[in-house]
Amino acid sequence: MKKFLSILLLFSSLLFGVSTENILALSWENSFCKVNPRDKACRMRKPTDYSLTHFVLHGLWPKKKNFCHSKYKFHISPMLWKVLKKYMPAADYLAKHEWRKHGTCFGTDAETYFLTAIKLTQEFNESPFLRFVRMHMDEYVSLARIRFVFGGAFGEKNKRKFQLVCKRKNGVVYITEIRLNLKGDPTKKDLQELLDNAEPMIGVKQCQGGIFASP
Repeated sequence: MKKFLSILLLFSSLLFGVSTENILALSWENSFCKVNPRDKACRMRKPTDYSLTHFVLHGLWPKKKNFCHSKYKFHISPMLWKVLKKYMPAADYLAKHEWRKHGTCFGTDAETYFLTAIKLTQEFNESPFLRFVRMHMDEYVSLARIRFVFGGAFGEKNKRKFQLVCKRKNGVVYITEIRLNLKGDPTKKDLQELLDNAEPMIGVKQCQGGIFASP
């Protein structure tokens, strides 16, 4: 699947001028569902869902602007839609919003935009960072420790290139999302290169620690 996505993106990248400063927002769905148990995507989870053990896609956000004029309409083939729902469990109601607000500013058609986001999500989930999260579910982990692990997974110079997002429910702080600062053409470069090129996250609100919930 990953090789197939790379081939498609290589072809698509020849056709478009792509946003080179972006945020990749990835959700830890177990925590999100602790905070939002009535959310449709949470109510419909199955024991075999990818989201039980992996980070999933919230969005790929160009940093410069939102809600752009685009000549491309929201169109996703049935095959890609099936793949997208694996990596974005809330795609039924989230995908169109992400396209209107962010995808229209990305510089490509909707299929290339979501293919790129899926590719980056896959690469993040192939890193040692995911193994750390799986091993420490339901334990409190501090931002300092997460930075240390992130630096080990993606390079010491990159340990401050993310934003940690948390929500509180019944007195418990859950880590619901991690947002990565990326620089470069994401249709051509891999996640490691995009992180290497980016600047540290400065001036954003950082959660100081919390729990990655178990399913």
